[in-house]
Amino acid sequence: MSSGESLQYRSPISKLLSFFHRSRDKWKAKCKAAKRENKSLKYCLAKMTENRDHWKGLARDALRNAAVEGAAVAEETTKTRSGGRTRRGAARRRPSRLGSAAAR
Repeated sequence: MSSGESLQYRSPISKLLSFFHRSRDKWKAKCKAAKRENKSLKYCLAKMTENRDHWKGLARDALRNAAVEGAAVAEETTKTRSGGRTRRGAARRRPSRLGSAAAR
C-alpha cells in the first residue's frame, strides 16, 4: 500500500480516531490496574512468607526447648528410680519436736 492510496474506511476518520484513543486509554487503565494489583499481591505474599518463617522459627525453638526439658525430666526420673535417691518433699516436712521437748 503506497502513501498515495487512500484507505477505504466506511466510517469517518474523526470517529475512528476517537474510538482508537478511547480504546487505547481503556487498555492502559486496565493494564495499570492489573500491575497495581500484581504488585500489591507480591507485597502481601512477601509479608505472609516473612511472618510464616518467623512463627516457624518460634515453633522450632519451642519444640527444641520442650525436647531438652523432657530429656532433663526423664534423666531426673531415671536417676531417682535407679538409686540416686533424692529427698522428695524435704521442704514439706514438719520440724522435729526435739526442740520443744528439750525446753520442758
